[in-house]
Amino acid sequence: MSLRAVLLITLQREPGTGYDVLQRFRTGLAHVWQASHQQIYRELDKMHREQLLSCQTVAQYDKPDRKVYHITSEGIAFLESWLASPLGPQPVRSPLFAKFFVWERWPADARHAELASLRNTLEERMDSYQAIESACFSSPDSLHPHERAPWHTLRLGKRLTQTWLAWIDEVLEEDREAIS
Repeated sequence: MSLRAVLLITLQREPGTGYDVLQRFRTGLAHVWQASHQQIYRELDKMHREQLLSCQTVAQYDKPDRKVYHITSEGIAFLESWLASPLGPQPVRSPLFAKFFVWERWPADARHAELASLRNTLEERMDSYQAIESACFSSPDSLHPHERAPWHTLRLGKRLTQTWLAWIDEVLEEDREAIS
């Protein structure tokens, strides 16, 4: 998925500043896409130059001017084209998987530390998913169909994270037994 498509998705319902987009990422898209504020601002500027977005400058007292981005007809056409195009297979790339291919050279203490760190990160992700679910999807049965789609992606993110957590536990348990 391109950052460009995700930015258009965030702006298609409501115009916003780079900060607004960043907040939408943190609250609504955190489970499907990550981007730094530098990446977001850089891409918004590019998209404005390419006329996928228009930009309204709003003066502020004692602060830098705000740039409010609006999706243009060219931006809508780009988004519709992206939506109509199949994504194709999504490769699974992880340096962690590469380390598994040299298991015998990977020191046990480094292995355990890396997997424990990943486990902590995944537990934090689950906490984030729970917070999003509580804030945005506390009553899924009352959601309209177009509101349920993001909820479905959140559920998938939670399931994938639960699978990763279970997998890490299995690998660590097996490794502890092999070492004993």
